[in-house]
Amino acid sequence: MTTIGDHLYARSTHEELLTLATNGAFVTTAMWYLLSTKRVDAVLGVEHDRERNLTHTRFIDDPREISELAGTVVTAPLNIVQTLRKYAGSGRVALPVMPCEEKLLDVLIHKNELPVQLFRIGLVCGGLFSANDLGKEVKRLGKSLLDVERVIHGEGGYSVSFRGEEQIHEFPERKTVRPACERCVTPEPVTSHFSCGYWGTGSDRGRTYVTVNTAEAAELVDAMVRDRALVVEPVPDDARAMRKHLLDLKTDASWRYRRRQFETDLVETGEQINACPLCGECMKACPLRTDEYVQHLLEGVKSPAEWLAAFVLDLYDECAECGLCSEHCPITLPYDLVIEHQRELRKTLPR
Repeated sequence: MTTIGDHLYARSTHEELLTLATNGAFVTTAMWYLLSTKRVDAVLGVEHDRERNLTHTRFIDDPREISELAGTVVTAPLNIVQTLRKYAGSGRVALPVMPCEEKLLDVLIHKNELPVQLFRIGLVCGGLFSANDLGKEVKRLGKSLLDVERVIHGEGGYSVSFRGEEQIHEFPERKTVRPACERCVTPEPVTSHFSCGYWGTGSDRGRTYVTVNTAEAAELVDAMVRDRALVVEPVPDDARAMRKHLLDLKTDASWRYRRRQFETDLVETGEQINACPLCGECMKACPLRTDEYVQHLLEGVKSPAEWLAAFVLDLYDECAECGLCSEHCPITLPYDLVIEHQRELRKTLPR
């Protein structure tokens, strides 16, 4: 019987999904099962047009169409909030989410601003480096991932140090999807029903490493196993230790990278802020705000410094650090980095 906090290796028994998807096909199979058993009314995923190499979000209410989502980036892009707000149906929607998307949805659920209920399948974020890629490089050196003491991101790649050794090993850079991903210090979803990913622990090859976060998720796993849609087994202690070590390495590397950006990008921000055109595109890109709200906030703002202050004060408590604001700014001012820095400063203040 599955319980909250269980760590499982999961592999689908759905042959078509196994062929199309990766790492055990747990995420796609869970969405298929949720639809098939009418536990949700629709799922939201990303469909990949391979001929034109384009992706677009899509709601599916027929479990027979789930295979069209398999083998792609199954998480919805960061316009996920607007996509959900436009959903014309009712009831409950299942969807995969990355950690930053999870944080956005947490805010909106707390404020009761979503038209539907959600079943969230959390996906582990790659962050600064791929556990699989790092594992291959470490194995090539005849070492274990547990021997790695620290990973530091640098120009053109990342460096790795091992316990008990002074030598630093340089590895080529792994390109992340978005700039904000590199300094994300939350690589794993924690409030979604599941946390799923591939950690490169060795035993998870061809299977999904699944952490069960809720009672409903535990019941779902038991039902899928009972109906022979899924095969699971407990993750052994050594693999759990490997996963925890990798999670700690990712978080530490991102913290170091973030603090280095505080010393570089924030200096440039101070020099560039006066060039801000006061267009509001930064906040209009925020999934938590509407264009009408932004226009109202802009009224009365007379200088770039006033707008920066208004932006930070307005989003300080809710910012999910997704980075869309800086990506949509015409002069790429890193507003999200400013908020991150202010949050860090607050931690240093005397209580």
